[in-house]
Amino acid sequence: MVNVEIPDALAQEIDRLAEAEHKQFPVYVAELLWQDVKRRQQRQALLEANGAWLAEDHPELADGGAAYVERIRSEPDERFDEAIRSNQLP
Repeated sequence: MVNVEIPDALAQEIDRLAEAEHKQFPVYVAELLWQDVKRRQQRQALLEANGAWLAEDHPELADGGAAYVERIRSEPDERFDEAIRSNQLP
């Protein structure tokens, strides 16, 4: 366990927020810190992955990711159709 000194005004505000969520002060602070650590880790991973995705390797996304998702959603799903056929009564 580590003790960290924070300004009184900040402690009061954190305490107010913790109470609003029915959480104990140390639990709430730990959750806040973990959220920030995870956000920073994700940001670092994105920075490190920069350039790993090459457009020429993914021509299906030339019109953008949203257009690709819409296109595949509008295609018939043969697996779903087959499941329906196999479960139908004769």
